[in-house]
Amino acid sequence: MGNFSLTLVDTLDTLVLLDETEEFERVVKLVIASVRFEQDIVVSVFETNIRMVGGLLAAHVLAKELQRRRGEMMWYRSELLDLAQDLGYVLLKAFDSATGMPYPRINLKYGLDGLDHQKHTCAACAGTMLLEFAALSRLTGDPIFEEKSRLAMDYLWHKRHSSSSLMGHIIDVDSGDWIRRESGIGAGLDSYYEYVLKTYILLGDETYLHRFHRHYQGLLKYVMVNSRMQDVHMHQPQSTSKPYLDALTAFFPGLQVLYGDVELAKDSFRTLHKVVQRYNFLPEAFTPEPELRMYWAESYLRPEFIESTYFLYSATKDPFYLEVGENLVESLEIYSRVKCGYAALKDTNAGTHDDRMDSFFLSETLKYLYLLFSEPEELLVDLHDYIFTTEAHLLPVQLARQNVTFFPRQHLEVHTHSEEPSLSCPSSHLVVNFSSIWDEFIDVSPLDSRDASAVPQCRHRPEMSQTAQQQRLQQRSVFASEINWENPEHVSGLRVLLAEELLIPVVVLTIFICCQVILLAEMGITVVKRDGTILISQDAAKAKHMGLAAEGMLFLQEIAQTFRQPSARELFFPPAAVRITSEQTGLDRILKAAPAQFGKQLGKDLTTLKGKLAYADPPSACTADGLTNIRGNIAVVSRGSCMFVEKARNVEGAGAVAMIVVDNKEGTSFQADVSAFAMSGDPGSNNTAVTIPALFLYDVEGKVLLDAFNRCDDLVVTMGPGQ
Repeated sequence: MGNFSLTLVDTLDTLVLLDETEEFERVVKLVIASVRFEQDIVVSVFETNIRMVGGLLAAHVLAKELQRRRGEMMWYRSELLDLAQDLGYVLLKAFDSATGMPYPRINLKYGLDGLDHQKHTCAACAGTMLLEFAALSRLTGDPIFEEKSRLAMDYLWHKRHSSSSLMGHIIDVDSGDWIRRESGIGAGLDSYYEYVLKTYILLGDETYLHRFHRHYQGLLKYVMVNSRMQDVHMHQPQSTSKPYLDALTAFFPGLQVLYGDVELAKDSFRTLHKVVQRYNFLPEAFTPEPELRMYWAESYLRPEFIESTYFLYSATKDPFYLEVGENLVESLEIYSRVKCGYAALKDTNAGTHDDRMDSFFLSETLKYLYLLFSEPEELLVDLHDYIFTTEAHLLPVQLARQNVTFFPRQHLEVHTHSEEPSLSCPSSHLVVNFSSIWDEFIDVSPLDSRDASAVPQCRHRPEMSQTAQQQRLQQRSVFASEINWENPEHVSGLRVLLAEELLIPVVVLTIFICCQVILLAEMGITVVKRDGTILISQDAAKAKHMGLAAEGMLFLQEIAQTFRQPSARELFFPPAAVRITSEQTGLDRILKAAPAQFGKQLGKDLTTLKGKLAYADPPSACTADGLTNIRGNIAVVSRGSCMFVEKARNVEGAGAVAMIVVDNKEGTSFQADVSAFAMSGDPGSNNTAVTIPALFLYDVEGKVLLDAFNRCDDLVVTMGPGQ
């Protein structure tokens, strides 16, 4: 691992949770004075990221909390964040591969130069970078870390098995070929699945929730059949791939709790607990049920079992899990305690010691044990406001709304109605025992015990045709572009409650759109009026659930962009039109359209543009990947999931000559009084990057266009200025 104070850094945030703040301050000064990375040593990219980068970031965040809450460490000036950034730049060199996945090892001083680098890495090694790297980007403002780690995750996702969504174990970084195809939830795969779900929790990007949902369905079907855990072949999941399970499998019940599937988490935990009861610790490997025999005798005092114990207790408050923790503490004291710490076991049966105590024992095992028996008021921070990395380092969930404008919004995969996890109203077996850790995000009481008059009803999605399903992305409740802030019919009131001179962000701006009342409070958005200025902010932790938190984040971006743009009085964009003609059918019709604030302006830069249509794939055009069928054509894209100008850049890059965006909100149509609406561009950029024209069709007009496209092989589309 490399002689750079890894155990010291890995343990920093544990000291804060133990309220050993004086020792924490002493060690922080020691790390700042002594830790440097210009060393000629080869390290694991995965381990260095989760232990060192994660440890430095968590310690930085908690040092700032000590300043804010207690006025301590006021001398601290983000030196740990600077160290994390320095190390991040070193690790970035590992991503210099044909696939964008990181090589598994790197020389801290020379990078990949002269290194006989291994080409093969595990899925978890390549896919356990995004939490730390996204946090590093959000905290420093440099997007490169998040961009690189997102690309690695995207590549792994596209390498999943197409029907089962299972992942392989070992992959070639250069070719992208699977080298070992066994699939499970233990070593080599564990933290990949963990980071797919936790990326959604930390960043609010629903792409990763959809991905985890797909993975989870495959795991339940093949890897955790009736709660019997097993490893299978990726391409033949009906066949088991090895006769044992490893100790890292024990993390999964905790992840199931975060996903909301507490009942199945309990079932998974029972199997693991049987093994611990038999051997006092969880051996490094054991056979599946019904035998549950020791397969490898070592025990490295790993944290995964106590981690799941902690999450299950947090979700259920069942004292059984406290008893499990108490028994584990007794086993540590009896079988592992030595003069200078706690020794790993060479043989769990014989109780013989190994001369090692891994850093994860201090950073994770003891941390989860302490938190299991702690009361919330005993801790410096509210753990509801944080997510644990795979090394149990704390990252604040408020990062979802910090420096987000640095990053292009990632696209959402398109799912059919039956595939989509219901974000607004989870299925009953998930809701009834949903983790209390997330009860601030979602209503977690049993469905049959709720007062129907007091609980908002679930938003049922209407049945859609297959064509509509392909074109529609996750529908949003409200778009900033639809709000006229000077129209009293849109803005009904601004109410701010005052209590002991503190603003209570519960009752906020209410907006009437399409005969609906949208409470921004459900998105965690607060609107206050102070000194004649309206202040709008969001706290994702106060959203009704994480889906609305993500929607609120995008809404806030649109608001910021709206107010950076010139007002309609200062800059007028005249309405546009789309003419569709077909000689075969005699069709000749003009559809009213809204213009764009970017690209060539019809009637100004060019009179008209005529061409053939082509569907964008993916329909959102929020990524350039796969946009191969639109070259030389007018691209038809769906509204949603990213900014209009981003869609335009992507389709122009793929060779489209123009773009038509079709609304994804049912029943909207062009009205004369909305002629001032125009698709917004990038604030402050003059939008010179986009050179093709773009128009927007509301739902009614869009359906006319798409119907004609499906019926008329010779359809010709002419885009031009309106009447």
